[in-house]
Amino acid sequence: MTTQMSIFTLLLLTLLSGCSSLLPKPDSSQQGLQSSLDRLQQWQVRGKLSVTSPDDSVTGYLTWEQDKQRYDLFISGPFGSGASRLQGNARQAELTLPGWDKPQRARTPEQLMQTHMGWNFPVTDIRYWVKGQPSPNAASTSEYDESGLLSHLQQHGWDIHFSRYRQQGEYWLPGLIKISGHNFRFVFSIKEWTVNG
Repeated sequence: MTTQMSIFTLLLLTLLSGCSSLLPKPDSSQQGLQSSLDRLQQWQVRGKLSVTSPDDSVTGYLTWEQDKQRYDLFISGPFGSGASRLQGNARQAELTLPGWDKPQRARTPEQLMQTHMGWNFPVTDIRYWVKGQPSPNAASTSEYDESGLLSHLQQHGWDIHFSRYRQQGEYWLPGLIKISGHNFRFVFSIKEWTVNG
């Protein structure tokens, strides 16, 4: 009986130690984790995006490439048949929706989204949110879990919840992001992160 108990205890400890390795080490500070995200400037993320508005609910697949200030968001599925694309940099933005003969351009992606889709959405700042980080461009209220990972953020009038973190190289990145506010709800379920720097 004692031998069986010892084996059971050993197996339990092994299992627990394996589970603990899935989370950041206890000495990983919130400040340290956030600082590491500052270094992450080039990445690609793929996943499923659901958008709910007062008038409609649509789902599509999002591929997002970020290279410092340059971004390229490609959404297939929602907003009618075909695909939608938002791309640009710090100087200009370009939006293409299904059925358009040519893309529309503006100084900022926020202008394009407001004009053509009616969304008051801080596109420039969500490149921080998708990494599990508040944008440095506006005041925010943040909550962190016991491992120092961002779990809840309020910024620009939006309420954002982060979960399903997993490690990608030296970074801990969210796998599920829920954003609500301004009569909209966005759910981004991330299937794949590719970290380039």
